[in-house]
Parts: sequence; C-alpha cells; structure tokens
Amino acid sequence: MKFKNLACGSTEKKWLICTQRAIHKTVVPNLRKAIYILIGLLIFVSCQEKSKAEKEKLSSEFNLIADLSNFRQKMTELDTLTILFNHSVCTYRGYERIEITKHADSISIVSNFKELTFHENPKWERIYTKKISEKDTVWKFEQFLKRNEKRKNSDQNKRRVLMLTDRKDTIGYSTDGLGDLNRFLADYYDTMRRIYPENKNGIYGVDIVEE
Repeated sequence: MKFKNLACGSTEKKWLICTQRAIHKTVVPNLRKAIYILIGLLIFVSCQEKSKAEKEKLSSEFNLIADLSNFRQKMTELDTLTILFNHSVCTYRGYERIEITKHADSISIVSNFKELTFHENPKWERIYTKKISEKDTVWKFEQFLKRNEKRKNSDQNKRRVLMLTDRKDTIGYSTDGLGDLNRFLADYYDTMRRIYPENKNGIYGVDIVEE
C-alpha cells in the first residue's frame, strides 16, 4: 500500500520520516522547555530553602540591660536600639526619637523630632542621619549613660526624661526637680552635639551670647 503526502513524498517510509520530523519539531522543543522550567523551579526552591536556613541560623544575644555600656560592639544587624528623649521644660514641649542600628562594623544613627508647643498633632521630622564606626570615640554616649546611672528609674508612674528600648527591655531615666532636669539636659545636649554639631533648630540647646 502506498501513502500520499504532499510535503514529504508518497511512500510509507517517507511518511514515517516526515512524522518523526514533525514530532521532533513540536514535541521535543516543548519537552526541552518543560525540563528547563522544572530545573528553574528546583533552583528557585533550593535558593529559598537556603535563604530561609541562613536566616534561621542568624540570632542575636544582645541584652539591653547587661550590654548597655558596650552596646555598639554587642549589637548585631538584627537589633534596633530606640532612644526616646523628652526635651520638654516649662512651657516648651519637644520630643526626640533616635533609632540605632548595626551594619557590619558601623553604627547608623537616625534622629527624628517633633515639637508640640505650637502644634497639636505634629509629625515626626527627620533631623539627621549619621553613620559612625563602632569604635568611634567622638560620640561618647555610653559615658553619658554611666554618668547618669543614678537617674535610672524602673517606676513607670514617674516621668521619664530618657528611655532606651529594644525588642525586650526598657531602661528609663528620671530627674528630681527643675534644677536636676536642667543639669541632665545640659549633659545630654553636650553629648549629642558631638555627633550633630549642626544643631538644627537648636534641638540640643541654644548658646547664650553675652554682649
């Protein structure tokens, strides 16, 4: 029996060859494409599992209370130390929020401020962003905390001027009377001007010029 095929000829052998060519042109490329897609999916899943495993291995043993005097070295990239400082005195009302994070061997310091003296619902305003080495000796914030160790206060009902918080703990500092508050403010301002000498809007105090 003879078979006719306009494209490939008229014999049975030619028909079979043509059929094989057609399969090769359609089925094989699709199969190859499916294999590539499968390999890609396997690689993607493998990378996701590897990334997940690496994240699970990362952990932080930073303890705010125990490591406060050496937080720059003890913090990891998983930690965020938040500093809340109440600048309010007499009729003035101002608040500062500083977030400290770790990046390899450097420290990122981001300060935001809001003033409520003349505004009822102010938004936090970015004041500055600084990046310093964890071994920096200019910004002596740890020494500031040591000098004011006596002002630590765990009583939440007492007004706190300074609070340091992380994921688990909070450390508060309070003052006793207006005179003590002014001394604490002066010490804090002097410490913070070392990292932010620009002192935008006088958030770290205003110098009094005597004529």
